[in-house]
Amino acid sequence: MNRMRMGVVFAAAAIVFAACSGSSSPAPSTAVTPAPSTAASVAPSPTGLQPVNGGTWIFGSASDPTTLDAILIQDGESFRIAQQIYETLIKLAPGTTSTLQPGLAKSWDISADKLTYTFHLQTGVKFSDGTPFNADAAISNVNRWKDLPAPLQGDDYYDITVFGGYGKDSNIKAVTKVDDSTFSITLGTAKADFPTAMTLIPFAMQSPKALKDHNADLGSKDPKNDYWQKAPTGTGPFMFAGDFQSGDHYTIVKNPNYWDAANAAHLDKIIFKPIAESANRLAALKAGSVDTIDFVDANQTPEVKKDPSLVLLPRTPLAIGKLAFNQTHKPFDDVKVRTAVALAIDKQALVDQYFPNGAATVADSDLIDKMPAYEPNAAVGKYNLDAAKAMLASSSCPAPCKIDFWYPTNTSRPYMVDPKGEFELIRQMLEAAGFVINPQSKPWRGGYLTDEANGVYPMFFIGWIYDYADPADGPGLFYATSTADCNGVKQTKPHNCEFGEDNPAVGAAIAKAIAEPDDATRTQDWKDVMKLVNADVPDVPLVWAGSQLATTTHVRGYVTSPTQSEYFNMVWKDAGS
Repeated sequence: MNRMRMGVVFAAAAIVFAACSGSSSPAPSTAVTPAPSTAASVAPSPTGLQPVNGGTWIFGSASDPTTLDAILIQDGESFRIAQQIYETLIKLAPGTTSTLQPGLAKSWDISADKLTYTFHLQTGVKFSDGTPFNADAAISNVNRWKDLPAPLQGDDYYDITVFGGYGKDSNIKAVTKVDDSTFSITLGTAKADFPTAMTLIPFAMQSPKALKDHNADLGSKDPKNDYWQKAPTGTGPFMFAGDFQSGDHYTIVKNPNYWDAANAAHLDKIIFKPIAESANRLAALKAGSVDTIDFVDANQTPEVKKDPSLVLLPRTPLAIGKLAFNQTHKPFDDVKVRTAVALAIDKQALVDQYFPNGAATVADSDLIDKMPAYEPNAAVGKYNLDAAKAMLASSSCPAPCKIDFWYPTNTSRPYMVDPKGEFELIRQMLEAAGFVINPQSKPWRGGYLTDEANGVYPMFFIGWIYDYADPADGPGLFYATSTADCNGVKQTKPHNCEFGEDNPAVGAAIAKAIAEPDDATRTQDWKDVMKLVNADVPDVPLVWAGSQLATTTHVRGYVTSPTQSEYFNMVWKDAGS
């Protein structure tokens, strides 16, 4: 989310897919099982009040975007802007986590063997630079994902995790033009969540001409590559205004030639203004220098609720914060040590101190408890200090058991609001159980994420904001086999760099679940996966967290999304603003 999500920059990671084959005759369009949709928060519009067109909306964000080359996007602020200027073939219905709607594809067919997806495109669509969006443009984008230029691969996350590799290693095996408004993508192995993965903004359509003219395929630090700073070009209801001042603002304006007139933007202009500290964001909102802010601190909730000029817009929790282990490091190769850590942590005390006012609830699984595949996790147990002491005493590292404990600095996430404070609280709990803690820290964007992803840390804080409500976008990524070196070490067997979760049964179960086309069977498959994962105790799930925005009462039509897939063409400001 962070990356909007966990923020981990995998050098490369691949899901191990089950092999499958069959005919390629078309079948009706199908979609993954929707998780029960929880009610979205909506900025209120009084009955009978019609949307007003025009005006400028100033959005107080947490930081600048890091890139607007869609396939390279990982962080939430980039997602937020890209969502408005780009469009995907398939999109999520507003406020939902897995309900699919037509996007730039008005429909799609899936072959009987679940390998070939044929997309029937909207017609008459143009990119904001005036060039046509058609099958040729779509194929150009998909081939770019498949054969992502080497200088960009180190900046990529979603492409490598969804498709497993580049070139011959990609799960995209063929991209075929049928006619000007129809094309197909053939996968090498089945992936039941593929249509939902296509709703992710990294898989948005970008103007091939703009990408070429602005040297987007050169490395991100190459001065000739100025694509996202000067010409990010999509088909969406907004377009880049050519106005980006780092640290001050990023401006987009209404696309006057947007193809979908019924869903054209109401606002003329949106200015994204980065304000790093949550207290300063709220102060700016109350002063009227911004209209809306994101990531309201849980401690600010009562203040916002009491102010009649403001509206709080909570997002339904779809994030997991956890204390994780890498099982290649001693003593965490011993499940008894991992279990002792789990038993020693009083999660409710953590929630009470750092996630007040309903900002989070106690977690016991990598899956959110509203997901169909969720089951209570008995493996981690409940807080029990005596049991933790006894488990540690019977382990390979009896008390005093010395361990390194890593946490990030210079960051705050919805699932990890105060990393140092949370570290200190959990440290006391672990020391009470017989552990001796060696504190270790590194800046979030100063090496923490890279080292964590490469398996450098024995025990560490990390988290994840789901992109869509499917286990394939959580455990299916966390415990997938890494294809790259792990911190420079070439593995000689299937291996997960991040957690060192090398259980072959887990890998096989994940492959089966990801490939399974039947909804009910796939749900049971994921339950089976989680039973195996939970028994290994690869982490200690701590909290399920949401996030919240605040806006003035003049802002209307804002529909929140747990995944932050929020469409600003629906937003308007009343005449009194």
